[in-house]
Amino acid sequence: AVVSTQSTGSRNAQLLTTSRQWILMDATGQQLEGLARTVCKLLEGRHKPIYSNVHDVGDHVVVINTRKMVIPEKKVMWWYSGYAQGHRHVYSRDFHVFRPTECLRLQVEFKLPQKYALQKRLSRLHLFPGHNYPYAANISKVMEGPHNVFKSLADYSAEERDNFVKAPDCRIKKATPLYEWNDLD
Repeated sequence: AVVSTQSTGSRNAQLLTTSRQWILMDATGQQLEGLARTVCKLLEGRHKPIYSNVHDVGDHVVVINTRKMVIPEKKVMWWYSGYAQGHRHVYSRDFHVFRPTECLRLQVEFKLPQKYALQKRLSRLHLFPGHNYPYAANISKVMEGPHNVFKSLADYSAEERDNFVKAPDCRIKKATPLYEWNDLD
């Protein structure tokens, strides 16, 4: 009989490192660029100690509430259909209204390296505009987004707003002279 020299804990750690995890991220209040960068890192497997650009060791990423992402005003999204005159340009804010998941998917696609594994990595990206998703049984890890989400003023109660620290009055006041010209005589 072969006796393993690894402890159970190290075997479990190795299994968790090499197997594909299902990671859930909430996009509420997250900025498009930062969220896409984090999702690319997870899809490629750059967060794992066994990462190599030759092997595909990335995880499944489920992003919910993509409708509530923060989209920049003037960012232009573009894609090419492959046909003559097939270029399409549209502002990301207008595009996000009609197709809330496509904005993030296109951004992730542009940020991933254009190699043989691009379509495999994109197939592990699961985007949902609301908070309902069918992969609840598979989720093994819940991650927060890269940016701090701040509460809006409407989310604070009236008591919290009254007790909030007031900024000092920084308006320029009229300077008072040290002495009058009449006093010099």
